[in-house]
Amino acid sequence: MTQTKPILYSYPGCGYTTDLKRELRRDGVEYEEVDLFQSPERIPELLALTDGDRITPVYVDGDEVQIGKNGFGCTF
Repeated sequence: MTQTKPILYSYPGCGYTTDLKRELRRDGVEYEEVDLFQSPERIPELLALTDGDRITPVYVDGDEVQIGKNGFGCTF
């Protein structure tokens, strides 16, 4: 079975996203980053995960979805 990388949905200028990316790098976690500014066609994926909230970061690892960082995020 193929292991897929976690996905991090981001938007430029979000400090919570920057903090989460720093932690993931520190911990050696490889992930796919989806910059929603660069790839707006993927916004519907994010909205499906957040019940329609335009918020970042959203980190998806398998069946686990983390919205925001420590309960905080940025709207866009």
